Amino acid sequence: MWTTVLVSGISIGSFYILIALGFALIFGVTRYFNLAHGELVVLAGYVAYWLWDVYALSFVLTFPVAILVLFLICLGLKRLFARLTEPLELNSIVLSFGMAIVIQNSMLFLFSGNYRLIRIPFLNKNFHFHEVYMSYGQLTLLLLSLIVIFLLYILMYRTYLGKALRATIQDKEAAALAGINVTIMGTFAFCLGAVLIGLAGPLYGCTHYLYPSTGHEVTLLAITITIFAGVGRLSGIILAGWILGLAESFTVILCGSSWREMVTALLLLILLAFKPYGILGNREP
Repeated sequence: MWTTVLVSGISIGSFYILIALGFALIFGVTRYFNLAHGELVVLAGYVAYWLWDVYALSFVLTFPVAILVLFLICLGLKRLFARLTEPLELNSIVLSFGMAIVIQNSMLFLFSGNYRLIRIPFLNKNFHFHEVYMSYGQLTLLLLSLIVIFLLYILMYRTYLGKALRATIQDKEAAALAGINVTIMGTFAFCLGAVLIGLAGPLYGCTHYLYPSTGHEVTLLAITITIFAGVGRLSGIILAGWILGLAESFTVILCGSSWREMVTALLLLILLAFKPYGILGNREP
């Protein structure tokens, strides 16, 4: 049983990583604190649901459409954020909070307040390998999330573009002095974030019920993992996502699902008290 719980925790934790990566990347490069991140993920899920339910489009084909829609929306958000003045973090919170309300009410108008779920019968089937019991949905979440994480790791640590992104995250002024166009890096971060959100949305739509007001839960999840990790640390985000997924999985088994949010909040408070710069972070001089 414990092996199954462990695998389940790693699976949901990997999906949490995928959800948080777009938020952490955009915030790290641009310092825009996007409180509408969760609404964008849910919107991508609604796009996939609409294509799957109304047009009977294959679930796999909903991904490129969701990515395209989020790509256009994120470019529009980038133009809005670019008009902000200092302090960027505070002003971006105010702007993105307003955008979250607009997106939430737009989803309520277009899709009503009913609970929606992309039902893929294959994903609900279970299988066991040795003593590990999993559903094909959990396996899909795990494999797709790990593939995306691996590709992002290659981009960030094995390409010049990734090194420029990491340099911008660490010190925007120094990166600009080194000849890196930080404006282009910010645009690229939004584009890459749109791809990650477009991938996470349809997966969220087939594993969680969609309703317009659920976006704040996704946003809080992304913020929690980013705080756990420390800004700009991909390895920290991976570790934080797995810790959170495992904590929730073991909590559900030992105490019940009603305790899951409390354990997550407790972990966050302990981390802020003893490791305020993230799991792998250190105090900067």
